[in-house]
Amino acid sequence: MEEAAREMPLLAAHLEERRAAQSAFVRRRPFSVIQSRLHELEPAPVHPWARSFRWVQPALALCALLALGLPLLRPAQDVEERIRVRGGLTTRLHVKRGDAVFEQTLDGTLRPGDRVRLEVEDPLGGALYVLAVDSQGQVTPLHGFPETGGALQLAPGRMLLPGSLELDTGSEREALVFVLTASTPEAPSPTAVRQWLEQAARAPRFPPVLEPLPSLRHVVRELPREQP
Repeated sequence: MEEAAREMPLLAAHLEERRAAQSAFVRRRPFSVIQSRLHELEPAPVHPWARSFRWVQPALALCALLALGLPLLRPAQDVEERIRVRGGLTTRLHVKRGDAVFEQTLDGTLRPGDRVRLEVEDPLGGALYVLAVDSQGQVTPLHGFPETGGALQLAPGRMLLPGSLELDTGSEREALVFVLTASTPEAPSPTAVRQWLEQAARAPRFPPVLEPLPSLRHVVRELPREQP
C-alpha cells in the first residue's frame, strides 16, 4: 500500500486525509473517557444469597397480607351466632271466637270466652316452657313442667302446642311467657325457670322484665282484653 501510494499521488493524498480524520476523532472522543463511563454502567456484582432474598421479600409480604386478611374473611363468633339464629324464637296466638278463627296481632285485643291456641317456631329448637303470669304476680305453669305433663322438646321448626286456653272475665292483666333453653347441661332446670319468672313478677312493672339467663331465650306476650 505504501509503494502504491508513492507511485500514485492521489492515493497518497487520500490516505493522508484518512489518517488525519482518524487522529481528529481520537482527539475529540478519547476511549479512556468512554471506558470510564462504561465501567459506571456495569451492574454491581450480586451475591448468590441476594438473588434468593429478592424472592423472599414478596413471599413474606404475601404471607403478612394473608395473616391479616383471613380473620376478616371469617365472621366474628357473635356475628356468626346471630346469623345462625336469624329469626329467633317466634310465637303466634290462634284465636277462636265463635265460628271465626284468626291469628291475634300484636295490637289486637281479646274477649272473655275466646279460646287461644299457642304456636312456637324456632330455627334451633330446645326444651320449651310456657307459663302464664298476671298483674298480681301469680305464675302458672302451662307446658314443659312435671305438673303439666313433663318435658316438652321443640325440634327446629314450628310446633302447635296441644290444648287451648280460655279467657275468663277476670280483671287482672295476663301475659304468656315462652322460654326456650338449649339442650346442654348448663341449661336451667324447670324449677329454676319458674323461680326466675316468679322473682321478676314481684316487681310492680307489668309485663315483667326478665333478666337473661345463660342458654335461655324467651318471649313475653301480653293478652290484652277489650275494655267495656
